[in-house]
Amino acid sequence: MSIASVVDSPREGDFCYRQRIPVQGWVHAGYRHERIKRISVHAPNGEIGATTRLYPRADVAAAHGWPADTRTGFRLLAVYTPNGPPPPVVGIEVRVEFTDGSTTPLAGIHLQILKNDHTGAPYGDLCNPRQTEVLHREHIYSTGQPAESASPDCVDLIADYLPAGISLLDVGCGIGAYCDPLRARGFSWLGCETSLDCIHELALRSRPHRVIPQPRWPWSRYRLPAADREFDAAIAIEVLEHIADPDPFLAEMKRVSRRHVIFSVPNLETLPFLSSRLVAPWHVLEGDHRNFFTRFNLRPLLGRHFHHVEVLDYGPLPLTSADGLPLPYHLFALCEV
Repeated sequence: MSIASVVDSPREGDFCYRQRIPVQGWVHAGYRHERIKRISVHAPNGEIGATTRLYPRADVAAAHGWPADTRTGFRLLAVYTPNGPPPPVVGIEVRVEFTDGSTTPLAGIHLQILKNDHTGAPYGDLCNPRQTEVLHREHIYSTGQPAESASPDCVDLIADYLPAGISLLDVGCGIGAYCDPLRARGFSWLGCETSLDCIHELALRSRPHRVIPQPRWPWSRYRLPAADREFDAAIAIEVLEHIADPDPFLAEMKRVSRRHVIFSVPNLETLPFLSSRLVAPWHVLEGDHRNFFTRFNLRPLLGRHFHHVEVLDYGPLPLTSADGLPLPYHLFALCEV
């Protein structure tokens, strides 16, 4: 009796990530069926996955008149690790191996390998087959790179609520992602930063900036590099969540501004609405986050320093709530000195 088999997935031409190629199907080897040793998957550079376990496929047994408990089904996850950059298309072969050492091909399939396979992605190099050590909290809750581009929604909100032409101090500006967009809206922009890497990058990009001095002693007062009421407005975009002691920081934001202060922080209110989907926004995994904000705790914190505070939200997540409603990713606080 010849071997009967079907590889249900992947199919010819399917897209896959190289580190996750799900293979599933069934095989029946007739009188040799009990001698099946394993199902293996091979790429041009060798074996990329295997399973020694078959399981009953009731649908297959019923279709072929075999006993319902006949073990024909197989499933496994293959990992393709090329010697160099992954090619856009790779051919794989699914084989059945027997206890006598013989092998029979079951299917040959060409797969399209997605270029963005998330190896080396922020917040832990989790998708790299070569990373085999046990991971700890510091590997997951790590720190991402500074933003390369500004949020268009945040730029729009700043432009909506602040008069054009005024001077802005961008506190914790990173590499100056908001410099060009806000200048294009007519604002006079100056950034300030503590990170030496960001300060170096600001200089390379010729973006005006000042260095926030590090306190000489642990008990030294935190101070921004600006005179009292030097700027018409101060902004801190995705900064407040990183500040271990918010009150001295907020006092400084108030001191350097003549009238307006704006904050943007991650919106923790999204978490309950995403819980049924078992997901959390990746930004929440930022290892350097000291504070977590909702509208209901951000407003009273800011109210200790500013006489008028309003909190909005913006930037919908790509994923909606289970009820299909948008979930804003950020909170946007408007404060008056």
